[in-house]
Amino acid sequence: MSGPTTSGAALPPTYRPSFFGGQVLSAADLNDTVTVERSRRWLHNRVLHGWGVALGLEVTGARGAKRVAIGAGYALDALGRDLILPDGAELHVPAVAAGPDGGDVPFCLTLRWTEDDEADVRTRAGACGVVGAVRFADGPTVGWRTPAELREGLDVLLATVAVRGCALTAPPDPAGRRILAVLPTPYVACGATSAFGTVWSAVQDPASGVVIGLRTVVDTGAAGFGDTPAYTVRLDGDRELSGSAAPGGQACVLDGTPYVDGAEPGRLTVVVPLPAGRIGGAAGATTLPLNPAQVLADPETPNLVRAELGWHIAWMGVEGS
Repeated sequence: MSGPTTSGAALPPTYRPSFFGGQVLSAADLNDTVTVERSRRWLHNRVLHGWGVALGLEVTGARGAKRVAIGAGYALDALGRDLILPDGAELHVPAVAAGPDGGDVPFCLTLRWTEDDEADVRTRAGACGVVGAVRFADGPTVGWRTPAELREGLDVLLATVAVRGCALTAPPDPAGRRILAVLPTPYVACGATSAFGTVWSAVQDPASGVVIGLRTVVDTGAAGFGDTPAYTVRLDGDRELSGSAAPGGQACVLDGTPYVDGAEPGRLTVVVPLPAGRIGGAAGATTLPLNPAQVLADPETPNLVRAELGWHIAWMGVEGS
């Protein structure tokens, strides 16, 4: 099952096999199921991730060694095919004495997809004496190529070596490896200051000295951010003052939209502006003063919102987005 090609690779079909009760399944039906899912994964890999070494596959070998060791790891080729080397491998150094000039001979150690006609195949006997392949080893092929033979994207370069006298003249050089770019996963943490325990202070207009809002500093050190995250904040707690807590016994509302005034990896400053006005009361039947001047002018207002209204901050930080 294959479709049209783009950039040298076949696009997967837009349909998938489906089955029903009593259906007689053929080998082709089952193979199509595997092929569709695999081809879509390869498309995802090559379009969204690219190709190169994603994990491990370090190459080691000392000067004078006749073998190199490749660590376990994972890579993708330019067609999105998974190259998984679960147990690592060892490989003999190419058996060459020297180059035409008597000097070193360069070689590229590569990882590539093993085609079906090269793969280790397991067979099984079927009905009526039929024998068929039931499993192909999908392990990649590790091998040597000269720089001129290297097929970019199909041969994933692990290291280059210099050989003379059938031995390494220097340790393997990984400088030419293409490292698969991995998008960072954002780190998210959240928390809240304590209700009836958050300390507030007044924010004054620099020109007039009039109180225009409240401020608090939030400790986010427990989140362990390594860099300053993008913070979002929410003001929690009651809003309406009534009874003895209200100025002159007249009910009023204290409220504002908080914003982050200063941010660091382990702390942030939150300001709540308190604009004056009126706001609808219960069921909209009455209106109440919003942030009345006499309340804001009272030096006890920061303690009032802490002890009476329980104002506190819920926050969330996103690092690396």
